[in-house]
Amino acid sequence: MIEVITVVNLVIEVTNSKDYQKEVEQILRSNTSTIQHMETISISPISDNLKASALARFRVLIEERKENKFLDDYVGLVLPKFYNFPHAMPLSNQIYKISRIEG
Repeated sequence: MIEVITVVNLVIEVTNSKDYQKEVEQILRSNTSTIQHMETISISPISDNLKASALARFRVLIEERKENKFLDDYVGLVLPKFYNFPHAMPLSNQIYKISRIEG
């Protein structure tokens, strides 16, 4: 199993402009079996079209593949994991740590 610690910049659609920070935080904490929220770094003010930008640190688990011999081969697999995040669109990410773990 490959473990990646990454910071992701996401644009998040919200429905309630009054409590948008709480809603953004709830969306960021939508953990899955392969994505775990670690820390919210920042949440921007909400725009007129009910979108906020957020930076958050995540732990991402990727199944190890035989065709990928080097850890660098997994870098391109991280951001697409966030495409199915509810009400959010990933813009970019920065990887801080990538390693093999037992699991």
